[in-house]
Amino acid sequence: MVFCVKREYDFAIRICAYLGGNYLKGPIPLSIISENLFITRPFATKIVYQLKGAHILDTVQGKVGGVFLNVAPQNLTLFQILQGMGMHDPVSQCVNDPEFCPLPPPCRIHSFFIEEENRLIRELKSRTLEEFIFTEADFDAAKVEAFKKSRLEDKS
Repeated sequence: MVFCVKREYDFAIRICAYLGGNYLKGPIPLSIISENLFITRPFATKIVYQLKGAHILDTVQGKVGGVFLNVAPQNLTLFQILQGMGMHDPVSQCVNDPEFCPLPPPCRIHSFFIEEENRLIRELKSRTLEEFIFTEADFDAAKVEAFKKSRLEDKS
C-alpha cells in the first residue's frame, strides 16, 4: 500500500464508481467517461486497460461499444480496484525490508507503520464500490461548465 494515493488510483476508483452507477445499463464509450470525469482519454485508456487485465472492467468494440463494470458494485472492494491498478507498495519501506532501518528491534516507528498499513488495508477491504457509485445526475452542472470553460481558455 502507499501512504499517498496516486492520481491513477484515484481515477481508477472514480471510473469504477461511474461505471457502477451505470451498472447493467450497457457499455459506456471511453470518450464519455473521459469527458464526464475530466480525465484525458490516453490516461483513461491506460486505467481501463489495467482494470480490464484485472477482470474488474471489460470492453465491447464497435459502434455501440464501450466500457462496463465486470463485477457487481456490491461485490467489488476499493482494495480490489487498487490491487488491479498495481498498488502493492507498503506505507513505509521498513514494513517490507528489515535492513531499511538502522534501529534495533523492536522499533516503535516500524510497529506504527505496520499498524497503520493494516488499518488502511482493513478499511479498503471493507468498503465496497456500491457505497461510492454515481451517475451524471450527481454532477454539479455549474462546476462542470466552469471546468469545461477553464479548459477551453487554457487551450487558447
